[in-house]
Amino acid sequence: MPLQGAGKQMKNKVGESCLKLKWNIQGIFDDIPAIGEQLESQISQIPENNINDKMKITKWVNQIKEINETIRYLKEHKLVELEQNLNYKFDEPDLFVLSFIQPSIKNLFAEVNKYYSKAGIDYNFEPYLNLDEAAKVLAFIGDAAIDLALAEVLWQPNISNVGDLSVNRSKIASNGNLARICDKWNMFDHRIPFIPNQSNAKTKTINHVKGTMVEAVFGIMYIESGLDDIITSIVSLK
Repeated sequence: MPLQGAGKQMKNKVGESCLKLKWNIQGIFDDIPAIGEQLESQISQIPENNINDKMKITKWVNQIKEINETIRYLKEHKLVELEQNLNYKFDEPDLFVLSFIQPSIKNLFAEVNKYYSKAGIDYNFEPYLNLDEAAKVLAFIGDAAIDLALAEVLWQPNISNVGDLSVNRSKIASNGNLARICDKWNMFDHRIPFIPNQSNAKTKTINHVKGTMVEAVFGIMYIESGLDDIITSIVSLK
């Protein structure tokens, strides 16, 4: 069975409205390896007695290498897995990667940006400084799209049963259930950047992070294809 999504025509007004929601994101992660290499070249230029700067930049280099490896894995493997789970074909791999971005990535690039400015190295870090906000927007859109899709799927013509829609929607769209789906799809361990001790946080906090990642995936689907494909794929959340 062919995957839904790529090249699909919008069938409704809600779907058509998503055509306005476009980002110029293709290739946004392409410079990350070069940033890491440039930072690595800076280490040899730092005086031997400046241990703090050497350690700081080495830490950044290692973080950037890990981020680049995760991005490669997501594009080559995880993308295909989720396409199969959702029966959907993603149009833009870089947009898919964005759903794994965590707020702490801004701290990393803010520090590197500050170092570049101090060292007189010209580079525009603005796109990287906004990655976390873009991921939040995807989750916001996905949250709304999931609610709309569930309303369509769970709708019953008898008004006496209207309470069932609210109850069932709450169960499916809850952070607890979305966190379960995140675990099922093995997304959490590939977040960017990966923070090892984050798993020790409170369950409510972890579930929120996991739920946000799943919502972001559905946000991508809405941006690319509109509501129809989400309605088709919403069964994957049950």
